[in-house]
Amino acid sequence: MLIDNGNMNQFLLILLVIGLSTAFGFFLHFTRGKLTNKYSNEVQFSDLKLGFEIGKKATILQFKTQYCSICPGVKRQISELIKNDQDISFHEIDAVEKIDLARRLHVKSSPTVLFFNEDGLEEGRIIGAPKSNEIRNTLEKITTIKMEKTNAN
Repeated sequence: MLIDNGNMNQFLLILLVIGLSTAFGFFLHFTRGKLTNKYSNEVQFSDLKLGFEIGKKATILQFKTQYCSICPGVKRQISELIKNDQDISFHEIDAVEKIDLARRLHVKSSPTVLFFNEDGLEEGRIIGAPKSNEIRNTLEKITTIKMEKTNAN
């Protein structure tokens, strides 16, 4: 007999660990970097008292940490996308320095990018590095909603 009962148990345990690790990796891959539904409407932008005004079309808050290696790239991506639109405001917030704010907004990892509409309500969030076009699609959705509301009046 090549494999005794003790070695078989170890082999099965190793296979189980590899399988669970792979499943977790797939979960992270398919859930990070995509727009998720807003956490809730329990907090309005005006209630946050951040010291800056909300954008006329939209406001983007990016929570970062000092050791986040992808945060500078996310900042560049957002800045490049909105550079010609003065009605969209973008602000970076250090999640460690503003830990109470991060907890209040249920930010649990960095980067986390929150999108607020012109009324100060959260429209959605992206956790992790944004997939291509997620930021653009979200901003188009927010500004389209504003245009539809304006045209309806």
